[in-house]
Amino acid sequence: MIFIPKLAIIKKMTFKSIPSFNHYVHAQPPRHDWIDIGAYPEGFRLSSPKVYPNFYRISIKYGFEDGNSKGFMYFSSPNNPLQWETEKPWTGYYIQLTEDVISKYQHLAYSFLTYGLHEPLYLEKEEEEVITCLFKDALMEYTRDNFSMDLLVAYCNLMFAHIARFYERQFGERKEEYNQLVNGFFRLLNAYYTPIQDKGNVQPTVKYFASSLNVTPNYLSDVIKVHTGQSALEHIHQHIVEVAKSSLIQKKSSISEIAYQLGFEYPNYFSRLFRKVTGVSPTHFRKL
Repeated sequence: MIFIPKLAIIKKMTFKSIPSFNHYVHAQPPRHDWIDIGAYPEGFRLSSPKVYPNFYRISIKYGFEDGNSKGFMYFSSPNNPLQWETEKPWTGYYIQLTEDVISKYQHLAYSFLTYGLHEPLYLEKEEEEVITCLFKDALMEYTRDNFSMDLLVAYCNLMFAHIARFYERQFGERKEEYNQLVNGFFRLLNAYYTPIQDKGNVQPTVKYFASSLNVTPNYLSDVIKVHTGQSALEHIHQHIVEVAKSSLIQKKSSISEIAYQLGFEYPNYFSRLFRKVTGVSPTHFRKL
């Protein structure tokens, strides 16, 4: 008789709170359930399989690139995986925010908070000094006996505004890297409805193209907007309308049939988008 061993069931490791995650990585317990600010300790866990913290993490880590000291910023969002392995302890700082903070202080909801770990911000020296100074000031306030949440939120808001500007600089400078991403998006977009199917397509989404290009949706949309002036969603809507115009001109299908072919569940949703982009209804356009 041949015995076949049971496959090990790998349980998804989720951390629903900042204290539980800090305990796992050997960091200091947070001083508040909603926000945590700290410096990476020497005993920070050096490696981990995929884990899923249920909060936002913003971190700056210091390393070397081409022999020069360099600061890198990384971001992760609730329930997205974190995985790492390093030989030496990191040096740097981190901020951890629960969804309660972002919900209460909605001006902190910057798009880069949902970028993935493979979409870091590479800081210039002056930028590194700005961010480091803000981290240190925020940490100093956080360690006070009666720290001010409003002041911590103000530090975060100022830091996030700088980060958004630094990302725009990065998107503009690394042209070869980002041109490939932009070109890849338009290549996939232009081929999406080729050929258009009588049985209907699934309406294209930013998430679909981001997944195909191995980036996060907000990252893709921000790169597209910096390089074209319009978001990925705006380009998707324009492409849907251009394909629809071609079908309307041919007059082989009804407006409802065209809507279903383009992936709309309800024809009135299609008509609403068409009017928003063109200023006229599909019926009026067909009569032109």
